[in-house]
Amino acid sequence: MVFWLCIPCLTLLLYFGILSIFIPKYRLYIRDAWRCFIDKLRGRKCPVSFDKKMHQAFILWLAHKNQVKLGRYFSDKKKFDLWVIIIFLIFSVVSTYLFWLLIKFLFIKSPCAGTSGICTGT
Repeated sequence: MVFWLCIPCLTLLLYFGILSIFIPKYRLYIRDAWRCFIDKLRGRKCPVSFDKKMHQAFILWLAHKNQVKLGRYFSDKKKFDLWVIIIFLIFSVVSTYLFWLLIKFLFIKSPCAGTSGICTGT
């Protein structure tokens, strides 16, 4: 049961890990996300309250973008966590499928193998 409480923190950790590659200002959030994930995995409460910090930052971002209705919708923490989990699962499925296509293309059989001239993929 404790692991299900870790999924939002793990999702945010992966998100900020990828985002920090391109935007250095988000590298500071990785440390807080990692501490939160480890503490929740151990069954403790997050001392840094990373979930609340990211939830409030998202609501504030929506307010700055004049998305008041979305801000009200996501003001409930459970809805925010649910959508974070859903988006993480969708991205995981899509990236796994794309990785499988890459492996299939590189190592199993290329769609252009045995053709001469321009490859049409058929």
